[in-house]
Amino acid sequence: MEEDNSISSGYKEYVAGLLAGVSTVAIGHPFDTVKVKLQKHNTEAHGIQYRSALHCTARILKTEGIKGLYRGATSSFVGMAFESSLLFGIYSQTKQSLQGAEQSGEPQPRVIIPSAAYGGAIISFVLCPTELVKCRMQIQGTDSLVPKSSRYSGPLDCAIKTAKTEGVRRLCNISLHHD
Repeated sequence: MEEDNSISSGYKEYVAGLLAGVSTVAIGHPFDTVKVKLQKHNTEAHGIQYRSALHCTARILKTEGIKGLYRGATSSFVGMAFESSLLFGIYSQTKQSLQGAEQSGEPQPRVIIPSAAYGGAIISFVLCPTELVKCRMQIQGTDSLVPKSSRYSGPLDCAIKTAKTEGVRRLCNISLHHD
């Protein structure tokens, strides 16, 4: 019976992580879109200049509607749901493994730190590609300088084109060059 409880608990951690990831994107993605557009457009010559985050938000809503604030969210929903689910689950399982028989009381830093580090290392393989795709989808909004012929049709198209033209290393944000 004790084994069933730990399996059930592990399953709950993965589901909780999935729900946390979806909630994070649903609430935070519009803010992230504004941040990315401010970073991209306010630094390029001949780009759109936004006076503030409010100006940027108003322009997105005027030119693209509410959909504009969620541009690139598909890859974020999938990525964050998968990422958070893995993080919660791997953290929980690693913590249980490291704690062993001493399940009583609060987990100690010698258990928490390696559990979190291991979970974080694993999810980076999901996080890097989904973040790159998300940012590229956000930047190419309808008021962007990107010609319609070069725009991505969706997150999968973005990932495939990035891998084909820049290589899988770029999609995973792996650089062999040191600045």
